Amino acid sequence: MGMHESTACRVIARVSRILAGLYKNFVKLPQPEEIVHIQTEFYQIAKFPRVIGAVDGTHMKIQSPGGDDAEVFRNRKGWFSINTQIICDANLNLLDVVARWPGSTHDNTIFNNCVVRRKFEQGNFPNCILLGMSLFF
Repeated sequence: MGMHESTACRVIARVSRILAGLYKNFVKLPQPEEIVHIQTEFYQIAKFPRVIGAVDGTHMKIQSPGGDDAEVFRNRKGWFSINTQIICDANLNLLDVVARWPGSTHDNTIFNNCVVRRKFEQGNFPNCILLGMSLFF
């Protein structure tokens, strides 16, 4: 590519800041007036009633961060990662993204500590369901 490593690092950092600034424009939980529409879309796809989102996790590969705590980033598959949780609606619009946990963190730990779970427990989404593997719940 012909770009010096330090230049690439600066560009990546700048683009990352810009993307982080746009997060709230593209990643957001549904408003009350949107919920019935989202539930209808999920029902049309899979005949699941009351669903407003599907939750899953994935590992984002990273280089070893080094230091005393590096091994907490090693996932069960043996490589270093950030364990990331994503919740999307029926059209794959992002409702929530949590990308801050080391690779060794279990998926249910991430879900149990996320804002979305608290919002469900506080009754912000009555009569609504999130789909996910049993290990999340």
